[in-house]
Amino acid sequence: MSVLADPTCVDDADVRADRRRRLFAAMDDAGLDALVLGRPAEVAFATGARQLWTAGSRPFGPACVAVRATGRTHLLSTWDAEVPPEVGHDDLYGLTWNPALLAASLAAIPGLADAARVGTTSSSPGFPRLLASAAPRAEVVDGGPALWAARGPKSGAEVERIVAACRLAAAGRDAMVAALRPGASERDLVAAHLAAIAERGAPAPPTEAVASASPAGPRRRPSAEPIAAGRLVALDPGAFFRGYEGGFGRTVVAGGGPVAGADAAVGAVVAACRAGATGADLLAAWAASGEPPPAGPLATGVGLGLEPPVIGAGVGAATVLAPRTVLAVSGWVGGALRRDLVLVTAGEPRVLTEDL
Repeated sequence: MSVLADPTCVDDADVRADRRRRLFAAMDDAGLDALVLGRPAEVAFATGARQLWTAGSRPFGPACVAVRATGRTHLLSTWDAEVPPEVGHDDLYGLTWNPALLAASLAAIPGLADAARVGTTSSSPGFPRLLASAAPRAEVVDGGPALWAARGPKSGAEVERIVAACRLAAAGRDAMVAALRPGASERDLVAAHLAAIAERGAPAPPTEAVASASPAGPRRRPSAEPIAAGRLVALDPGAFFRGYEGGFGRTVVAGGGPVAGADAAVGAVVAACRAGATGADLLAAWAASGEPPPAGPLATGVGLGLEPPVIGAGVGAATVLAPRTVLAVSGWVGGALRRDLVLVTAGEPRVLTEDL
């Protein structure tokens, strides 16, 4: 049964196995004996473990270690709740503030001591010395290219999860449209969106910046000011499904219907999202629409949260679009927002949010 037909019918074991296969294949191609990861989305991709949500920033730490020789992933965790069975109890190492204890835990990971090349996507001043105590002969290199070679192209199952997240976001959009009555504020719309997502059992959405009646663009903090009739309101709902993010952007008139101000320009960029195209091609497609340069990112990667590439004015022009990448293409025109998710293919791009 399709994920879209029944969101509870999800075989996560197959998805996790496919992601591990891709990860170790990418490590093999890059000549990495081990890969040390620290960002939550990276750890989720490599292990499938669900993590507690925490606010604020966090320092880098070796939260996950993948060892190519053994084909195992090791996780920094004090418990095995929400940890998939393929990451066994012996693959866990505990959280500690004592560097000596952490070094001993890393040194005990089978195969790490013999690693010649260890990749990492983050670092800290003390990390090379910590790693040297566990893998004394290892050269530390940038593991980002190998990780993104595995994470960037999405499998069919991953695309289904992104589409399912978009369907959840659509429920949030519908709730905001229903709440957009005389006297309603951006805060009221955000509340309606959060309630609609929660009613469907989904976690907190990626952001609260889901409604903006400001012609200058989206607000980071919703306003309590009543929205006057006839005002343009940009709705940019988002949601998570099984860790994958989805969403889209549309604009409506308070007391009226949808607005198509940005549709043509964004549609031109979407049509240019083909495998082998560059960021410069996408920027040229936007420019050909006659609109001024985009104020923010024109296209960003989507998957387990925000992903590369980021393409916009002055950034990402040399990026080459890879097949099976999912991009969020967005633009503002005259106070109207349009954002669509598109799957990059060798032929016609597949718009994942076309019917929403």
